Amino acid sequence: MKIQANVQILKIVRILLLVVYIPFLLFYVGIVIPEYYACNEFMYEGQRGTDIWGNEVLCDGESQAIGKVFFQLATIIFSVFSIVIGLIFFFIFRLKKMIN
Repeated sequence: MKIQANVQILKIVRILLLVVYIPFLLFYVGIVIPEYYACNEFMYEGQRGTDIWGNEVLCDGESQAIGKVFFQLATIIFSVFSIVIGLIFFFIFRLKKMIN
């Protein structure tokens, strides 16, 4: 009985995390990554890069530094979410296996 309650709690937590994770994944893949890779470190001051969507991205020094930090922060958050959700899926699988 207690294991089933734990499984139900983990399922609820999993759903809540996925509700936050999926929009963040779309934001990360659709906006953060293309804008980060539109500019490279060898571009001159004030040049503009083009992302995969065809939008122009200002590639001056300050924008590149902020973009790099934002990309690294978003990557860390994305990685932590992925690990936590993966662990929750694993625990649900193991608990269900213990029940049967």
